[in-house]
Amino acid sequence: MKEYGGIYTNDLGIGAQLFLALGEIANNENYMQKTLDFVKNIDKQHSASYTKLLEQLSDYQEYEQNWDGDGALPLNRYVVKNFKSVLKQCCDESILDGWTIFPAANGSLLFQYNKKEGGINIGKNDFSYYKISSGNVKGENSLPFSPEKVVECMKGIM
Repeated sequence: MKEYGGIYTNDLGIGAQLFLALGEIANNENYMQKTLDFVKNIDKQHSASYTKLLEQLSDYQEYEQNWDGDGALPLNRYVVKNFKSVLKQCCDESILDGWTIFPAANGSLLFQYNKKEGGINIGKNDFSYYKISSGNVKGENSLPFSPEKVVECMKGIM
């Protein structure tokens, strides 16, 4: 573990570690510090919730056929693309606070809010949602997928 300006390499992501290694190769301290500052700034551009969701998505993308032992399908690549488009649509990333994701056995993705108070299932071409309020369940099935509509539903669930 090396230290650079009070920052230890173990505290950095792989991209930052790569830039540090490149800085060492170049043997140019000024270049290395500018690059490190750039990488640290990139990391600050997204909220912790945004980063957490992307990390969860990355983990779930590794699931293979039969990941649950009952024949579950891996995440469909179009579902992954749709979910990423929803994240990009969330300009105010604070909207992502309290949300988490889970893979569904049919290859879709369940986007769930605070202890199952509501959720959105993102599919290849469509999505559905539900909200629990005062013991009543409200929602809709099989709506045409649109990142804007999903974000609108997220706001309604919150």
